[in-house]
Amino acid sequence: MAFEKIQNTNPRIPELIMQSLIKEIESGEIAVGGDLPSERDLAEALGVGRGSLRECLAILEFMGAIESRGNRKVLVRDADYIQKVTSWIENASELNTQQTFNEFRRVIETGIVELACERATEEDLIAIEKTLEAMEVSPDDYMNDVAFHDAVAVASHNSMLASTIHLVNNLIADVRIRFWDLPYYQERTLISHKNIYEAIKAKDVRRAQLEMILHLEIVREFSEKYPGRSRGEIDAPLPRE
Repeated sequence: MAFEKIQNTNPRIPELIMQSLIKEIESGEIAVGGDLPSERDLAEALGVGRGSLRECLAILEFMGAIESRGNRKVLVRDADYIQKVTSWIENASELNTQQTFNEFRRVIETGIVELACERATEEDLIAIEKTLEAMEVSPDDYMNDVAFHDAVAVASHNSMLASTIHLVNNLIADVRIRFWDLPYYQERTLISHKNIYEAIKAKDVRRAQLEMILHLEIVREFSEKYPGRSRGEIDAPLPRE
């Protein structure tokens, strides 16, 4: 089994790991019902850190593509199944289905903040607050945005919702990059994240859900204002004000 080394300059390392695994499954090197190589062997073969590898394996496990059996990871679905699931989520971020995807996020994330208001512990609140601090220290790192939504989902103490958001965040990571350098985007999203956090901290469900809806509206607004960026054309010219 000869994996190709992954170039760590790309921000979507877990996705690249998945693509490499799919290639090995398609070639028959990894068979359905068979064991995946150990984490150490996989990380070494791919040239990636164990953290990124575990992130990818967690996504595959949530998909139902692999199962943990003791210390082993067993492949239970073929490459076609994995590709269909990942394509479904990635296609949801395309312009022609953006409204559908936004509706999906609205239902999921307003449900998450409702539970977070009811269940968040002091440790959960500290974890969320740390992601906000990271946003202020490193405003150009879009992964802090991902970490915020993951932390809020964890605070819901519903593993299915947390796994769903984690999966979506990792498979559509580039959507955030599309608007990240645009005027006021970072500033507005940071303020919005803080408002969501304050509502959760105050255990104000109605306010938290409203703040989440307003937060998701920022993406819709920028998608309409910068359609080229929404289509993934990072170098698309900005409209005149």
